[in-house]
Amino acid sequence: MAKILNRLSNYPMSEISPLPAALAATLTESAREFGIPGLAVCLLAPGRRSVFTTGVEVTGSERPVTGSTWFSVASLGKHVTACAVLDLAQAGSLDLEAPIGRYLADVPAAWAQRPVLSLLRHTSGLPEYLAYTEAETVPERRDEFMRSYGAMATVFEHDAGWIYTNTNYILLGFLIAQLAGRPYAAALQALFDRAGCVGATVASPQWTRDANALGLGIAGRDAASARREVIGDGDISFTAQGALDWMQALLGGRLLSAASMATMFSPALLHTSRPSPYGCGWFVDMLRGSVIGHHGGHYDGWTAMACLAPAQGCGVVVMCNLAPGNTRAVRHLAQLALEGYVPGSTPLSLLPIPDDAPALTAMARAQLFRNGSALDPGCFAEELLHVVAHGSAVRNVINLWAGVEPLGFELVEQLQQPTHRLRRYRVRYADRVEHLLVGTTPENRIYWAWPL
Repeated sequence: MAKILNRLSNYPMSEISPLPAALAATLTESAREFGIPGLAVCLLAPGRRSVFTTGVEVTGSERPVTGSTWFSVASLGKHVTACAVLDLAQAGSLDLEAPIGRYLADVPAAWAQRPVLSLLRHTSGLPEYLAYTEAETVPERRDEFMRSYGAMATVFEHDAGWIYTNTNYILLGFLIAQLAGRPYAAALQALFDRAGCVGATVASPQWTRDANALGLGIAGRDAASARREVIGDGDISFTAQGALDWMQALLGGRLLSAASMATMFSPALLHTSRPSPYGCGWFVDMLRGSVIGHHGGHYDGWTAMACLAPAQGCGVVVMCNLAPGNTRAVRHLAQLALEGYVPGSTPLSLLPIPDDAPALTAMARAQLFRNGSALDPGCFAEELLHVVAHGSAVRNVINLWAGVEPLGFELVEQLQQPTHRLRRYRVRYADRVEHLLVGTTPENRIYWAWPL
């Protein structure tokens, strides 16, 4: 990891090279086919940085998307929260293995013993607070949040399973403010300043729209979000230039040490001795033996997706002004862009391989792409049975049915370990290609499933 960081830090942030014409044309046409009004793509590789934009800032507008157009990235911003926590840890301000209650005295007793690292990795067993409210609106103050949601029961003991929950990152936002001695937004702004990243801010989706309409560029900041306390789960906005600068600062070692970066991109080890392919703010898995990280975000009219290949020192951030309903399209565009920029950096370059367990493949396809059929609990391991048991209290999606039958479902990569097997499938549709990482136990039960 240290070697990669040094390589990326050796070229200046100011050099921007144009996107290859064929790749630019492909992205333009794909955005049109997916009905995306405005798109920004940021690409990074050793010795190269590129920004590509197409379309308009808002449907019906004549204002074109530029490198200075703001985009809300929603849950993609979780890795920024994670970066701030890891920065505090490497400075000696907190112990990642310590219980969250050591630092937050008002945290509910049932939550207090969960390690900070388990919150970062979504293995804490805390429930999804949004499952307990009618709308995705929450109190703005920490004390109000604790009163409103502190009675929620935990789902499992920490590291017994994996459940993606915004509650973890709300608490991490409180932690950052507590230890930094200033509001969450101010603490993150200090990180952005250290990265030399002017096109980044803590902001609401509505501020982002207003900022573009008023042409605020980097001059304005969201004063309301700067005062909010319940904010750690994703209220981040980037310009295309800002996202590029941030990505290079992160991969280039200007924010985190090599040890902290290794923590960020390392999966949790569950009590079953099987890995949960989520690090700190990133989904993490292996491609040809090297770590790749990815994460998406969508909320209130915005969708974003990032893919990083630290071993190759490259990455992509794709942002658009359309949501919901197009997460799969943006995920496809991110892989398409990065593969075109750095061939071999994404699963798109993998070729189908012989399937040594076709019955396992058939079971995974039937259970993970259910068109109205019932889930068979016997096909899932204990890690995912937590999801089945709690239903609406969690947000894991173990039904990837997209309304149409996939045209193809091919094995392209697999890793066999004593405690588990990870298999990557290529899922082909008429308009896009997806990849699905499926983890199974020695008993051929599914314990992990997540798309890229």
